[in-house]
Amino acid sequence: MSPLLAPDLPEIERELDGLLQKNADARILAMRSPSRRTWPEYVERGGRRFRIAWCPSELEVREHLDDAEGNDSGGLIVLTPLDAASLGDDVVARFPRARLEQSDRWSALRGTFRASKVDPRLRAHGWLADVLLEHSPVGGYPPVAGGALDLESAWRAVLEDVLGIADGRTDTAALLDWALDASNLDRFNRLSEQARNAVAERVSSEGGPAAGMVLAAAAAGRGADALPIALACGVVFAEANPDQVLREAAIRLEPLVGGGQVNPEAARILAESGSRVLDRLTRESSGAAAAIESRAASILTVIRAESFAALSQALQIGLDARMRDAAVAILRAVETRLTDDVETAWRLTRRADRHDRAGNNRTRVDRLLMAVRLLSWLTGRPNAASWRSISEASAAYFSDGAFVDRARHAIRSGDPLPDVSATYSRLGEAVTAMREDENRAFAVTLREWNSGGSVGDTPLPVERILSSVVAPMAKEAPVLLLVLDGLSLAVWRALAETIVGFGWSELVPTQGPIIAAAVLPSVTAVSRTSLLCGSLRQGDQAVERAGFATNGSLVAASRSGYPPHLFHKADIGAGPELGEEIRAAVADPQRRIVGVVHNAVDAQLSGSDQVDLAWTAEGLRQVAALLHVARSAGRTLIVTSDHGHILDEATVQLSGDSGSRWRSPGTPASDQEVALAGGRILSPSGEKAIVAAWSERVRFGARRSGYHGGASPQEVLVPVAVYTAGAAPGGWSEAPSPEPSWWRGTSEDVSQLGVATVVVPQPSRRRQAVSRQADLFAQERAEDTRRPLQTPVEMAWLDDLFVSETFSAQRRLAGRGAPQDDQVRGLISALAARGGRMTRIGLSQALGMPAFRIAGLISAARRVLNLDQAQVLKEEADDVVLNELLLKAQFHLGDGR
Repeated sequence: MSPLLAPDLPEIERELDGLLQKNADARILAMRSPSRRTWPEYVERGGRRFRIAWCPSELEVREHLDDAEGNDSGGLIVLTPLDAASLGDDVVARFPRARLEQSDRWSALRGTFRASKVDPRLRAHGWLADVLLEHSPVGGYPPVAGGALDLESAWRAVLEDVLGIADGRTDTAALLDWALDASNLDRFNRLSEQARNAVAERVSSEGGPAAGMVLAAAAAGRGADALPIALACGVVFAEANPDQVLREAAIRLEPLVGGGQVNPEAARILAESGSRVLDRLTRESSGAAAAIESRAASILTVIRAESFAALSQALQIGLDARMRDAAVAILRAVETRLTDDVETAWRLTRRADRHDRAGNNRTRVDRLLMAVRLLSWLTGRPNAASWRSISEASAAYFSDGAFVDRARHAIRSGDPLPDVSATYSRLGEAVTAMREDENRAFAVTLREWNSGGSVGDTPLPVERILSSVVAPMAKEAPVLLLVLDGLSLAVWRALAETIVGFGWSELVPTQGPIIAAAVLPSVTAVSRTSLLCGSLRQGDQAVERAGFATNGSLVAASRSGYPPHLFHKADIGAGPELGEEIRAAVADPQRRIVGVVHNAVDAQLSGSDQVDLAWTAEGLRQVAALLHVARSAGRTLIVTSDHGHILDEATVQLSGDSGSRWRSPGTPASDQEVALAGGRILSPSGEKAIVAAWSERVRFGARRSGYHGGASPQEVLVPVAVYTAGAAPGGWSEAPSPEPSWWRGTSEDVSQLGVATVVVPQPSRRRQAVSRQADLFAQERAEDTRRPLQTPVEMAWLDDLFVSETFSAQRRLAGRGAPQDDQVRGLISALAARGGRMTRIGLSQALGMPAFRIAGLISAARRVLNLDQAQVLKEEADDVVLNELLLKAQFHLGDGR
């Protein structure tokens, strides 16, 4: 039988309410209670006051009944430990329905849930009823559906209301979240041992062994460590075949989760759930997350597994360990220059990049990626540059050197881990030594080019940019010329990645990208003025404005009454709003040519050398606004610079009387300088001969953050980048990804594939663009930008593919989503030439297609090539994979017939 329970106030009130519902005039309620509880003196109901009377004897019951029956104003609630037999029939007969109400656990349970019946299965779980009654909230539990309290509803109430587990969820992640609250753990530990064991068994059966480990830790008094323990499991049980040290650590971990042997698979699930909880906690409360991580690190030390921290996918110490491992591998490869060591460095770097905390340490991980990229370049380069002309030297710097310098700039900041910083330092020294050799070779070709009349278009002298690029483009569409003073190709590589985010597509002429060369010395007063005037000039902003407005080629491309207009720093406005005059000019399509000079990069060279800037379009004040207005106005965007720069890295000052990186030719050039005379030499004072530093290690002026004026490719070569938000004009196409293969850690050499540009359908303009460009791009006048495709390898079977009935049927099924045949041909040709596998970026370069369009091409090609779901073409991580044998078999081609 169920034991008699002393009714609490809510139960008394429920009994009274039930009585009054049946008989609104009832005045007496009698209930049995084995003990006296702290009840109030009165209960109010319907404007009537019922006095609660504790009556331990028959005499007291009689006295209270007599008093109540003689008083018409109120009612009485009798509570007595006596049963009906002890009271006598005459007393019981005076109670409503001649009954002495009594409360056992089941009737009490029905009452607290407002249920009319209880699931018979609950009878086997008396402790469950006791727990629910002991922790019954004020006003009882929410009423059960249908008036029946079943076993599942009772369990849900225990988990949600008694233990505080949100939504009664028993999955591992929910329990780890629950264990973060000390009050929840206190609720669990206050349960009887029987109840704790039953809850743990229930949780394990529903949520699995990993969920059971959380409650096992709580039962062992380690509930507050549940999440740190989970994170420690991510190290101890990370490997299927662990080291002996980790096996011993697993044994030392057992007392923290109840003392039994830990199931490795359950521990891995616990670790994975712990990673998710820590990730959320990191976003919501970094301080709490740091405390959890610190505790997890302490547990690893206690169980002697701290030396395996790199196995952790979640802990910061795991990322740090992975970065150390990668740095050690990079340093080894710098010394050995062995391919296997380079591949190991890439593998370990990618492992760090995949770590859960990599996103919170993006700058650090990006530096590590830059370091391993430099390693690839360093180990893949010949010992000395052997350029025969400045065209070769400029192209090499554009395609390789600028990326090298971008990466060098990144690792200058080092890392909080001393050993990682030491690796960067040693790597930087090795790379700088090789770059110095290249700078020397570049200076030689520069001298020869200058003395020979600066013939050719690679590099393009900056004073020809207006006539060769801006004016021809302005005949196609209105142009915004954005001159970023001091912009080096290395900085441009970082900045260019952010411009496409504003809805722009980069274009390149058919014969390849444009590289420009500054006037020498590469200083603003000469090179920028020459750029904006279209001829060798020196001067100030007034000279630049006048020269720009009256330049013959620009005026010829402009409309009457709307001459070319140039704006300088003061015109842009300090923000946050763009200056009204410049906004109106850029927005007006009648004004075909608008130029804007922005000084942020050059100004930074005079700033602090203790600040590392992340160059983005949004980070340059008002540039984002300019790009938005220009795009809305349908302008073509041309970005260039007057000169580049080098950064100071322990430079040595030499004697000089002119600029930071150049001097007058009073004394012969040293081994770190080059003498330049005639040609495009024009000093601010009008001299036609200078001595310029080619070495990054020297300067002539006071120490600054950076310098320009010298003869290194970093200072001389500048970008000429063309962007559109519409269709490409004749002779131009969308630019493929520019990154060299070593930047991606691959050996893809797409220059030897011979695969031509794949034609990407362009959105139509309101006026069909017909090329009218002259000079630099005259040879590219054509009504169609397509170039003949070349097959990189002999694949006679490829022709059979496009005439096969199966392929034709696949094209019909794909409908309008089918790619063009020449797109498929180019794709298959490029992949087959590389053994069937290429990175997306490598494929972009091989096809001459922007990287962002590759995904669409692959998706379309799969519709026609993946017959009957066969994976002829598929993607694996960053790679695109072609199964040539399966392709032949599916379409009955060549050997597959």
